[in-house]
Amino acid sequence: MLSAFFAGASGAAQAQVSLRLGGPEGAPGSYVLLNDPQVRHTGLLKVSAKQLSGKDSDGQKIVRHPGEIASLRVRQQRYTTAQGFTVRNGLFEHVENDKVFVELLDSGRVSLLRYTSRLRTGQLGSASDFTAYLVRQSGQPMVITLYTDTGSYLKNNKELSAELRPYALNRPDLLKLLDANQVGPTQLTRFFHALNTNSDF
Repeated sequence: MLSAFFAGASGAAQAQVSLRLGGPEGAPGSYVLLNDPQVRHTGLLKVSAKQLSGKDSDGQKIVRHPGEIASLRVRQQRYTTAQGFTVRNGLFEHVENDKVFVELLDSGRVSLLRYTSRLRTGQLGSASDFTAYLVRQSGQPMVITLYTDTGSYLKNNKELSAELRPYALNRPDLLKLLDANQVGPTQLTRFFHALNTNSDF
């Protein structure tokens, strides 16, 4: 299990992050290994943040880790890897230093990634789910956390709009939407698709 730390309190309160990643389990998929990029392997695959498992097309057991995988697809979902990003769940903060699998929602000049897990807080085993939306500029290894969804209602989009502005500086139409706070968490995929394809929102 991974550790997370309580931010802003005197003493470090421990938290735990599960290795669960949202997505299909035991579903048809394929992957390419970093050390064998010419071959695409197929099978029934299960994806968690730290592990790809399942059975290959011959029925043999598969166990792979993010550092071994060049590309991964399960049904219609694409996955890549990310590390070094921070997720916040209320007062708790977790830095994901290890390489993990994340869903690739859109790609191009800027990739939009989604990381879903569960943060355990306190000694009684209480936990809550979160989804972190991450961005990575093309050719850059750094991943930045754009927005963490903990299931609570977002009263306005001003903070999110401010985070999105640097990516839309050459798109007056998108900037206009951001100025009006019309891009919320549910429109993130649509926003980055418009940005990457130079198309309308």
